[in-house]
Amino acid sequence: MLVRYAAIDLGTNTFDLLIVDCTNDSWEVCFQDKQWVRLGLDFYPDKVLTERAIQDAVDCLQGFKTVCSDFGVSQPKLIGTSALRDAINKAQFISRVRDELKWEVEVISGAVEASIVFKGTSSVPTCPNQGLIMDIGGGSTELIRFESEQMTQALSLNIGVTRLLAETNTSGTLEVTDIQRIYAQFDQALSVEFDQSVNLIGSSGPFETFYQLMYHKKLPQRSCLPLPMEALQDMLEALITSTLDDRMILEHVPPFRKKYLHLAALQVQWVINAFNIKQVYASSVGLNEGIIELQKSSET
Repeated sequence: MLVRYAAIDLGTNTFDLLIVDCTNDSWEVCFQDKQWVRLGLDFYPDKVLTERAIQDAVDCLQGFKTVCSDFGVSQPKLIGTSALRDAINKAQFISRVRDELKWEVEVISGAVEASIVFKGTSSVPTCPNQGLIMDIGGGSTELIRFESEQMTQALSLNIGVTRLLAETNTSGTLEVTDIQRIYAQFDQALSVEFDQSVNLIGSSGPFETFYQLMYHKKLPQRSCLPLPMEALQDMLEALITSTLDDRMILEHVPPFRKKYLHLAALQVQWVINAFNIKQVYASSVGLNEGIIELQKSSET
């Protein structure tokens, strides 16, 4: 039986809407949209959502509600991640959404976020059957180790590109001390011993941009494709040492992502070195697809 589902990922930087038609064996994407709401702008270190952020978020969701209505969906699943779980005034945001849109927001923990990202990323047939999934967000980064299509380890680190951006010079190049500090943050945040992995699977976000920079086209829907390692390493190094002016002239990069793409590149470089990664894959799926998978499993 064909069932229509809708999911909205309320991220620190973007709000992502996904509407799909599903059977037990197939997916068809009906609609997909990403809006740069920027809940995390001027959020750190106080962790208070600004009135601008809340209003922009509600405005975005009003637009999403119109789209959902057009597709016959009245109650999409809304999931809040890092910024909302940290926000001192998240209750105000949740009340605004409830009052103005009649939608409920579920704010999830980092551990739950990691498990949902795994469900989404591993649902793609071309995803390797073992490796390390990395989901780079604005407020947090999730690392998920899996073997034989089963999650074996997961960790949500309170290190995301928007947090890092608030701590660094936004226009110049990263100093050696910046790179050392960020590497140290990751080293200290690894509270468990992770197994080494051959494969790194990058869950949407910056990894989609890396693919576009390499191939000058979008990563296909519901795909997981390998990136040539030597070219990737060169590109990561070039991004890490770039200035904002350098990144602003890049094609195939959303304007807001240009501000922090060098920090995402630094995170990926750290993971490649820390886990002795031999092959990196760019996946077009992640949290939203995981939310859909959860909705499917709850109804079977």
